[in-house]
Amino acid sequence: MDRLLFVYDLENDSLWSDGLQAALKLLESSFKIDYLNLQNSNHSLNGYDFVLGWGAFGSRVDNTLKNYLGKKGLCLGGNATPVPYIDYDIIFYETKWVKNNYLNRAEHKKTTRFVHAFGTNTQIYKPLNLSPVIDYLTIGAFALWKNQRMILRSKNGIKMAIGQIQRGNLSESLDIIGDLMLGGCIISDMIPPKKLAKFYNLSRIVYLPCDIIGGGERAVLEAKACGIPVEVENDKLKEIKDSPILWDEKYYKSQLKNAIKYELSKK
Repeated sequence: MDRLLFVYDLENDSLWSDGLQAALKLLESSFKIDYLNLQNSNHSLNGYDFVLGWGAFGSRVDNTLKNYLGKKGLCLGGNATPVPYIDYDIIFYETKWVKNNYLNRAEHKKTTRFVHAFGTNTQIYKPLNLSPVIDYLTIGAFALWKNQRMILRSKNGIKMAIGQIQRGNLSESLDIIGDLMLGGCIISDMIPPKKLAKFYNLSRIVYLPCDIIGGGERAVLEAKACGIPVEVENDKLKEIKDSPILWDEKYYKSQLKNAIKYELSKK
């Protein structure tokens, strides 16, 4: 069985239960997978048939994989920005918007392949048949590019914001939280996935006013998987919102598996 190393950078693994995590669990039937969290280990990248990273260009994961000479790929984070040169065998992207606006315009190895791979964890994010008590729910880090303040200007009713407080930029997060609270918005730090799924199901509409580079892709899919209407403010998220297909962990796993297996079959 081929050996695969998955490299990521997460402060709290206990809150990691998205579509990628679920897809990797399914992928363990096809590969012998080791996990390397850069937060707590400097394990060697050598000795593996394929190294797969998860992060944005310029992230610690990307910088760790840059000098690795073996076969490698990157699950590109939704807040990816253009780079001058791509040095991966495979880039797994989440939206055609990113592929068309970033990947297709960058220089890259002639053998680099761009493969769509994305999905949500439908074992957690699913309809729970709860009666909604929140009119508008917004999800995401309390950061400027998430634009949470827009929920105060354009939305009426009971509003709630759930997101990670930026410990490294506490002042910015607290300014945003203060404004939201003054506007009557209920505030919560990030919560475990199963509890988050309940709040999706307790909401009438999920509102994600993120900038183009502000992420939000996972939240769109999670809300859709729970059967909750979504409102967005940019074309990248609109692509996911309007897709007739709900990508799940099985699709995510299939895209990863087929692309990596094909890469390993090449001489």
